[in-house]
Amino acid sequence: MRAALLVVFVASACRTYEYEEEVYLETGGSGQIRMSGSAAAIEALHELDEATPENASSLFDGEGVEVLSARETEREDRKFIHVEARFSDWEKLCALPAFRGRRCRFDEGDRDLALELSLPSPMGTAPESLDPHAVLALRYHFPGTIRHHNSPKGVERGNILSWERTVREHFAGRPFALEVRFDRRTILATTLWIVGTALALVAASIALALFLMVQKGRRQLRADSIAAYPSRSAHP
Repeated sequence: MRAALLVVFVASACRTYEYEEEVYLETGGSGQIRMSGSAAAIEALHELDEATPENASSLFDGEGVEVLSARETEREDRKFIHVEARFSDWEKLCALPAFRGRRCRFDEGDRDLALELSLPSPMGTAPESLDPHAVLALRYHFPGTIRHHNSPKGVERGNILSWERTVREHFAGRPFALEVRFDRRTILATTLWIVGTALALVAASIALALFLMVQKGRRQLRADSIAAYPSRSAHP
């Protein structure tokens, strides 16, 4: 049984995607994004004639975006491209060449934040170079506790949500929408508040216990004094 669970864990940990966008979002709407995928997938999804680090990084040319790195790797004799960028406003990502046609919305409420993303249906068909069963994924790391979402996979590791589609599903002409609502207060701030509250309760409990012990000791000393000198207590 343990061996079977280990196999499942290792398989899930080592899962790879044909294409993935991973976003590390901050409470103010800024953050970091990583786009990674096979050259064939990036060419098909972003309408590039050839996927190179230079061409892929040019997809992120826009206001408030800084490309941190763009590199090429090889896996199973296939070329993969990886681009990492820093953005100042998540809503402006939809204005970049990489995400044209998408609609990004980020609303700030009094207590929570809301994020919505919609992807249009692909205009073309899936290229024959792509396996129709290969998986395309969006993965978001949120700074606060997630209150509502429409991810079929559920919350992972406390604050991560992912949405997956196969190449066949993506090019089947169905639009895609993402919805999330999460706390304005970060998980770190919440954790510190919980720890601080717990420590304060412990300190208060210790102080109360010491106070009761001192009071009990004083009463005991007074009782012992009265028992030793009864006349003194009767005639003050």
